[in-house]
Amino acid sequence: MKALISELIAKADLNQQQAEKVAGVVRDFIGSKLPDAVRGHVEAALTGEKVDSALDAAKNAIGSFLK
Repeated sequence: MKALISELIAKADLNQQQAEKVAGVVRDFIGSKLPDAVRGHVEAALTGEKVDSALDAAKNAIGSFLK
């Protein structure tokens, strides 16, 4: 989320508070569109928690939907 907030500040000309609010909306929107099996892993990656394992789990879950 810190990287997303930084991008919003730099590229969308938002202040810190605005960027944090937009990042939260984006996180919630993406989370609402994902299946339960993937949601937690993607949200963990967005917030910086367990990024490597979250990305691997999300790839595996998404890959299983594509088979």
